Amino acid sequence: MRSWEVFIVEDDIRIAEINRRFVEKIDGFSVCGIALNEEEAKEQISILKPDLVILDIYFPDMNGLDLLRWIRSKFRGIEVIMVTAATEAETLKNALEDGIFDYIVKPVIFQRFKETLLKFHEYKFSIQQIAASNELNQSIIDSILKREKTESEVSFLPKGIDRITLDKVISILTCHKIGYTAEELGQLVGASRTTARRYLEYLVSEQKVSADISYGGVGRPERIYKYSK
Repeated sequence: MRSWEVFIVEDDIRIAEINRRFVEKIDGFSVCGIALNEEEAKEQISILKPDLVILDIYFPDMNGLDLLRWIRSKFRGIEVIMVTAATEAETLKNALEDGIFDYIVKPVIFQRFKETLLKFHEYKFSIQQIAASNELNQSIIDSILKREKTESEVSFLPKGIDRITLDKVISILTCHKIGYTAEELGQLVGASRTTARRYLEYLVSEQKVSADISYGGVGRPERIYKYSK
């Protein structure tokens, strides 16, 4: 696997460092630079010409969407992944229209981050196949375009399950590695016991969370949920 160079644009140095560590845990990827503001980002991207930019949206001196548009207009071969706390539908719509490769909401879960970078590798490899081919048949085209299908399947969630809340639940379960009741988890994510239980049972159905029965204390037995993947 060739090494893809990743450039990080993030005004919070602590988050930039987390993103750097995430990137460098994945074989075939390395961080070639970090910028904390617009001026640094434009200067270094122009010099380094990375394969991939990880970009936030909220900055004191700019909107990340403006930098995204600048990158897309100047460097057609550079892909951009938004890693941000921005959850407004209009922001996502604009980012998609401006050609982002993916959109990840903070706090970032490493597995989700890794999946995106591996999809990036597959996509770039497909582009190289195009360059090496004189002619394409439908089978090759379908193989190249499978990224869109895969992403839409991954993003599908059943009614009543919100991606942002789900990511919060998974983040808590993976970070602390202990079991929670629905009530305890609900308090941590700011949701009711019933809502927390719905998310936990969904994760059980996806085989990402295990559920055990606790008979301790007075009253009815409680289900204890623990991340299992």
